[in-house]
Amino acid sequence: MEFEPFLAYEASAGSGKTFNLVVRYLSLLFMGENPSSIVALTFTNKAANEMLERIIQTLEELPTRSELPQIARLCGMSEEAVLEQRKKVLSRFLRSDVQIATLDKFFGRILRKFALNAGVMPTFKTVQSHHEIALLERFLNEVEVSNASNALVHLSILSDKRLSDLFGLLSALYSKYKEIDLESYAGMTPPEDSSLHAFELAQELSALVLSKPISDRARKTMQFESYEELLEKTWLFKPSMEYWDFKKSYEPRMDELLHAIQNALASTMRRREILYFKELFSVLKLYIKSRQSLAMQTNALSFDDITLNVHTLLREKLESDFLYFRLDSRLKHLLLDEFQDTSVIQFDILRPLIEEIRSGVGVNEGGSFFFVGDVKQSIYRFRGGVSALFHQVAELFDVKVEPLKVNYRSKSEIVDFVNRVFEGKIKGYTPQQTPPVSEGGYVEVLCSDDLLVTLSERIATLIEAGVAPEEIAILTATNKDGSAVEEALSERGYDVVTETTARLISQRSVRAIIEYLRYCYFGEMIYRSNCAALLGVSSENIERRPVDEVISAVIAFVKQFKIADKSALMFIEALRSYRDIEEVVFEIDRLESTSPQSDLRGIRIMTVHKSKGLEFEHVIVLDRLGKGRNHNDPIVYEYEGAVLHGMHYRIINRQAVDPVYAKALEAEQKAADEDQLNALYVALTRAVLSLSVIAKTKNSWFDPLELTPSAWGKLEITPHQVKPALIQEPLNFQALRFGRQEESTRSIKESTHDYAAVQFGLALHYTLEMMGEFSPHSLSSALESTRNRYGAVVGSGAIQEIEKRVGCLIGDKQFCTLIAGQYYKEQMVRHNGNIGVIDLLVQHNDGWIIIDYKSGREEEEKHREQIGRYADAIRTLKGGNVQGYLCYLIEDRVEWVKCL
Repeated sequence: MEFEPFLAYEASAGSGKTFNLVVRYLSLLFMGENPSSIVALTFTNKAANEMLERIIQTLEELPTRSELPQIARLCGMSEEAVLEQRKKVLSRFLRSDVQIATLDKFFGRILRKFALNAGVMPTFKTVQSHHEIALLERFLNEVEVSNASNALVHLSILSDKRLSDLFGLLSALYSKYKEIDLESYAGMTPPEDSSLHAFELAQELSALVLSKPISDRARKTMQFESYEELLEKTWLFKPSMEYWDFKKSYEPRMDELLHAIQNALASTMRRREILYFKELFSVLKLYIKSRQSLAMQTNALSFDDITLNVHTLLREKLESDFLYFRLDSRLKHLLLDEFQDTSVIQFDILRPLIEEIRSGVGVNEGGSFFFVGDVKQSIYRFRGGVSALFHQVAELFDVKVEPLKVNYRSKSEIVDFVNRVFEGKIKGYTPQQTPPVSEGGYVEVLCSDDLLVTLSERIATLIEAGVAPEEIAILTATNKDGSAVEEALSERGYDVVTETTARLISQRSVRAIIEYLRYCYFGEMIYRSNCAALLGVSSENIERRPVDEVISAVIAFVKQFKIADKSALMFIEALRSYRDIEEVVFEIDRLESTSPQSDLRGIRIMTVHKSKGLEFEHVIVLDRLGKGRNHNDPIVYEYEGAVLHGMHYRIINRQAVDPVYAKALEAEQKAADEDQLNALYVALTRAVLSLSVIAKTKNSWFDPLELTPSAWGKLEITPHQVKPALIQEPLNFQALRFGRQEESTRSIKESTHDYAAVQFGLALHYTLEMMGEFSPHSLSSALESTRNRYGAVVGSGAIQEIEKRVGCLIGDKQFCTLIAGQYYKEQMVRHNGNIGVIDLLVQHNDGWIIIDYKSGREEEEKHREQIGRYADAIRTLKGGNVQGYLCYLIEDRVEWVKCL
């Protein structure tokens, strides 16, 4: 197998996508490529973290990994030769500026580099979405200032939509407005209103038909008093009047009138479409302006804001400077994950990079482009994903496409079932194979008129057979269905985990903290009572205190009530991004972080869209509880491949009188049908051991699959052991916090006037604080956090220097000896009215060791005094023998000074 520089894999569900990405990435490293010249981009943080973790784990365990022979073949080397380079490659990887991230983070990195060119500050904060009320207020103010209130009202009347619906449409259009010519309707004159003419022609046709001997029911259909009543007549949209009861009395003049009416209707509908888009685009421009101004005011950008800003930089402002960015980072190799979900705008940003790599000129000589995806799993068209890009890009850049044919996730019975169901239904479907170790599994298709009862029975059967609730996932078509399932299972006593209950702020310990902070801020008894109820204590135990520093107050609260689970600790980390208690109490409900999986107990309930990329031991796919979704989107998008060719205003029955619209609507319906098939494919490929499908007997979501009730295979249960929740035992100090030295109000710290040195020191401390343990793997993860927080301030060179210095520290023999006991990071102590933060406090059998990190020895005497004050505090608070060390991390060495 030769290394193919331009290659794409069609990676069906469970076919080892991450495995192949890791093999590709590591092959480049073993061929001598610098890690900083490789950019690997995914769509989710989970996927990026998983890839980074797999790369490090594979390098550490390479002799026993299945990736080894694949890497050797791609590199044209023996396995022994690859293993000889392993340590060298791992060391270089850990010391490099590794670029494995989401597309959003990659674009954010570009924007920070050219923030001033884009008119934003490089210190901008990334948010999931803007505050809806603040954005609505800004938008309405912009409408008023621009004297556009009439346009907004007219748009509402034309579309028969409320403001909230229009606002949602504007939000959806914002992400793709770069694909739209917003001036296309500005100077367009709509045709004259032909509705009256159509009505008069219809009256003439009615009189002609009624003059004939027709049935009473036919006569009734030809009677109407207004244009609105006319539009409700089914004959109006027929190709001819020569049908049904009219057939016996038909004459050609009837069709002449019918077609004339239809032409007039088409003209009227076209007029309505032009007026709609004229108003819509004028209002959309105000929405864009409002959103951009709000982002500048708050210095907070959503992912869409970042992507659109980078696109503007690339296409409108500084294409050459963007190229300089690429040359500076020496990008030679690009790896893309989940390519079928890429939007046109995202590809438009990446295209120059791919073109440069494909040209093979200069720094790009010997470059490569690799992407993986699966058009069968393209289910994000509503977010702008265009599956057609996969094969178009492959053709455009002459990329070889190969299918991955083996499913390593699911048992053979599940894979065989999926093959039977989708072969012949999904265009170009390639049946998947399974390795011998995947024999077995269980599939069952159930039909029911009471879906929730059947679901409960199926869950009871699984649990009685020995399946743990945490191993069961229920996939639903909509969030509304998920809520109904949650309610039904909760009533039956099952613990469930949904998207809402999985949120960090939904966890009991975190909710108690939030209620406590609100009580401290507002002083309202309701918050005190809520907090006490969540903690299971009397309200008298909840004391209101002034909160000068949020994190310190929260840590004290967590310690007092012993609620330091992983969710609480994760929440404390999340609080770092809030300026003060006021921002916390008013904005915390918008925090989207998910709680650690170990804190979640119960059956998982999620939509099919949320399940993409995940796998579960036992999956139950539930039919729609209600009717199918009506296509009520006001706009029909017309694509030619990946290019937006046109937009049409959706009007009932318009397809009968407008052939251009009919063609666009037909293509839209075809795309919607493909979306449904793709969603079903995703749903049925999440299971590892067993798959249950519960379908309705009529009007089923599964109708395209033509399923019949049956069962295949045997349900085999793997013995499980439920892990107990981890109980955190806090260190018993009078006051603890997870903070950094610059955050304390009267902290004991060195003073310096060198801004760059201060920022470097803060970044160095932050890296050490973020390390879960003192190991190369933990360093790699910590550096990612440091880049996100300080990268734009200190630069990539400083990040590399930090990596080198911390790498020296974790390999230092004296350091390894000193931390042999139980150690605690960033411990705050209060003593004699002063506050200090100890970088590292180590507990041994015979006492305590204080270690304070420094990046320079310019003020060593002050550093010694600082250690002395820390030691006094420890002796007073804890007693015992205390030793103190200054740890100077200086370039390529570690220097120790024992102070006590």
